[in-house]
Amino acid sequence: MNKNMKKGSILVTVMVVVTACTSLALFINEKTLAAYGTVISLQNDYQGAIYAMTAIEALEMAFQYDEASYDAADDIWTQIPTIPLDNGFMTITMKPLNAKVPMATLNSKDEDVKERATNALNELMRQLEITEPDIYELLTWVGASDPTGERFDENGAPYSMKSAQLQTLAELALLPSFQTDYKKLIPYISIAGDGNKINVNLASKEVIDAYVPELAPYTDQIISTRETEPFKDVSAVYNIMGAAMQDEYSKILPYIDVKSSLFYIKIELNIGDDNIYYHLLVQRNGSSVSPLKYIEGNNIDYF
Repeated sequence: MNKNMKKGSILVTVMVVVTACTSLALFINEKTLAAYGTVISLQNDYQGAIYAMTAIEALEMAFQYDEASYDAADDIWTQIPTIPLDNGFMTITMKPLNAKVPMATLNSKDEDVKERATNALNELMRQLEITEPDIYELLTWVGASDPTGERFDENGAPYSMKSAQLQTLAELALLPSFQTDYKKLIPYISIAGDGNKINVNLASKEVIDAYVPELAPYTDQIISTRETEPFKDVSAVYNIMGAAMQDEYSKILPYIDVKSSLFYIKIELNIGDDNIYYHLLVQRNGSSVSPLKYIEGNNIDYF
């Protein structure tokens, strides 16, 4: 069986599991709604948990067949299509967090790592022509700078700096200077990542250029190469850079990877006139998947 046929068979199997779990969820939801009557919030919470478990089971099954030592844009977990429901549809999107700039490194104890993340954020804002956000304000919010008693008191009651890592990207809306433009940054940043690294098989040109500027002269070649044959090892990046760039390659090794362990699952339920969004942060360990966070929220990327 060739590679494409095998992938097709695996995808069909995953779809069967997802559809079966969805049907079971709908049946249980109907019983739950009938039993609890007007307690809609409880029913919605239960429904969200069922669909979240369904998504995790689908992802876990996809990973069981993923024996590669690298992650790429055509992997099974990237190809789960829209699932039809009795009165709507469900979509499941899965994204590795190390395809984006990791915001958790903003308050790293390693000054080089912290500086790299700060410079990356500044570069992203330059690329996106965003001028309003105040980087110092963000660094203070996440605890990377001493707040020195500062409080946010613009246009409302004063409240203190959080001085801790972001729990969701939606939290950026709490920073006065980020409120207008934070959604423009969300496609390129994550609350966490796999250590300090980004996945060169999956990160966008904007992310690579911002977080690993040493690769900027080679980013177009990296992207065109991975579209034909994904990088199986980071040493393939060295082959593109060339032996003359040995020192630069050694410098960026702590910041690049081809495998991912933290994933963001976003579930959209369209039921009648309602759109409901569930957000999960999960960790992969081999073929197993462990949920770390679960949120019912809005239609933005939370992690």
